[in-house]
Amino acid sequence: MEFLLNSMRKIDNDQVKELAFGTEQSLEEKLAICFINSKDFEKLNLVSSLHLKIANKEKQVVVKVEKDDNVPEGTIVMPVSIWSNQLSVVQDNELLYKNIVVNVEATRDPITKFKEIIQEIRGKK
Repeated sequence: MEFLLNSMRKIDNDQVKELAFGTEQSLEEKLAICFINSKDFEKLNLVSSLHLKIANKEKQVVVKVEKDDNVPEGTIVMPVSIWSNQLSVVQDNELLYKNIVVNVEATRDPITKFKEIIQEIRGKK
């Protein structure tokens, strides 16, 4: 199912705070997450034990998902983080981190770990 992905700063999901004062576990708990409208949650047949695989043409991440009726239908919101940055795209020589078209599906796969992303960035899969 296609959605628009937007990243945004959220006070309870702040990467700088988690990097400075948290642990790798708290980083994953607070930032490997997305928020969607409860109607979209139902359309995707999600339950609390499932995660969301979010992918574009180049990358994908698996994150926890929470309902948030402040998020417009058809939209996914992720905190600004290493997870949302994986889905950023370059279009017309411009880096996009808003209104990125992504495909999503419910999954039982584990969330993408912080170390996995770092290893991929460093080219050490």
